[in-house]
Amino acid sequence: MDLPARTRRLLSHAKACPALSGAIALFLVLTLAYCASIDIRASRGASITGDEPFYLITTQSLLEDGNLDLRNQYDTHSYESFFDHPDGLWRQSVPLDDGRLLSPHNPGLSTLLAPGFALGGLAGAQFQLVLIAALTWALAYVLALRLTGARPALVWLATAVVALTATAFIYSSEIYPEMPAALALVGALLVATRRERLSVWPVLAIVALLSVLPWLGAKYAPLAALVTLYALWRAWPSGRLALLVGAAVSAAAYAAFHLAVYESLTPYNVNVIYAGETTASTIGQHVEIGDRVYRLWGLLIDRRFGVARWAPVLFAVVPGAVLLLRGDARHRLVLGLVAVQVLIATFVVITMMGWWFPGRTLVTVFPLLPIPLALLAMRSGRWGQTTLGVLGLYSLGVTAALAEAGRSREVVIAVDPFDMGANLFQGVSRLFPQYTSWTTETWVLTVLWLALGGLALAAWVTLDGRRSREEGRPPAPPDQSEGASSKPRSASAS
Repeated sequence: MDLPARTRRLLSHAKACPALSGAIALFLVLTLAYCASIDIRASRGASITGDEPFYLITTQSLLEDGNLDLRNQYDTHSYESFFDHPDGLWRQSVPLDDGRLLSPHNPGLSTLLAPGFALGGLAGAQFQLVLIAALTWALAYVLALRLTGARPALVWLATAVVALTATAFIYSSEIYPEMPAALALVGALLVATRRERLSVWPVLAIVALLSVLPWLGAKYAPLAALVTLYALWRAWPSGRLALLVGAAVSAAAYAAFHLAVYESLTPYNVNVIYAGETTASTIGQHVEIGDRVYRLWGLLIDRRFGVARWAPVLFAVVPGAVLLLRGDARHRLVLGLVAVQVLIATFVVITMMGWWFPGRTLVTVFPLLPIPLALLAMRSGRWGQTTLGVLGLYSLGVTAALAEAGRSREVVIAVDPFDMGANLFQGVSRLFPQYTSWTTETWVLTVLWLALGGLALAAWVTLDGRRSREEGRPPAPPDQSEGASSKPRSASAS
């Protein structure tokens, strides 16, 4: 068979199964692109910083000693194999009464990274995370294709452009649990949003995937709870029973382990800041309302830490959220998950400006953002799609500039990425407010952004509503789950 014929056959297969072929293509493209993030240093003194080394020192302890106790790693300085700061690794935690020294983080990520770390140390763990990130976005493409019913090429582009925003690019290899949590979340949604009502085995798969979330971080429990409620609504009676029993067993296992190991329901009990505090008091110290309201928009437009500042294409998610609200139950589930994570990032997380790259607290729901983006592109005319294309290209340009600035050591990711000198990035910096201090400029820019953004959104909603009335509301996308059938189509569905 000659090459053209073989090529035609491959194209025919790709056309027949766009979900699989598109997912594979996206996985390969992103794996190659994300590898460029591995070499970018987190600080001037060390290649990783913040919480990253504490996840890996626990991995090292699991591999070397078979436990979570870090005393041996500190005594022997074995952490120097992956943490290269000349001052050594500081301590985030205080010893328990029996002398054990534990990292103040849930052990899920440390356990997950054991294969990559065992094979290649820090680089091996980072490459494992790259593969996890690429797989997450490949599955996110499949999910977006299912929930939008849009053309595969449009959904593929929407997924790729969000996956290559600066925030997604950096966190593809950062030693943080956000992207593995996103993989578990997307996997659970792929099962939960099936057309058929959920029987026992799909429900058990959902329970297994959602059970991963709190082990990666207690902060992901609200996301797991929301998907659990949706699955409970979508399941057959036998599936509901399996879901309730499975969730109870999972919660009991989590509680028993953490009470036995950390003497609390969360690892924060051993943190130097919260040592001796109860779980309730720790949560209470995290939650704040009045002083953090600005984050609702600051997470988007802050001059240094706003994710849409780094990738303006993400502004399109705001009108896209309106389309999610108008959609079916699956769309509203996606909107609910994004909203919950935004509220957590706003009112629960202590700072949005910590020692990490912008957008860390939103990364877990980033793979859901291609859905509103694709829905918006479907509803936009030629000029609207052109605008989205321009914003997407600009966003990719910022990511490329950041990658080059990081690899050349012009900036480091956890300290000063916003100081990179690329004209593409700095040329518009004065248009964005900076929330490190509330100056007159901050107030004026905030009022302008909120006023203009509100007017633009209201105008778009009005025009889109008028267009919908004139053209008729487009039919629901395939794989509709709004009204489930009353009986299983086969015995295997019960």
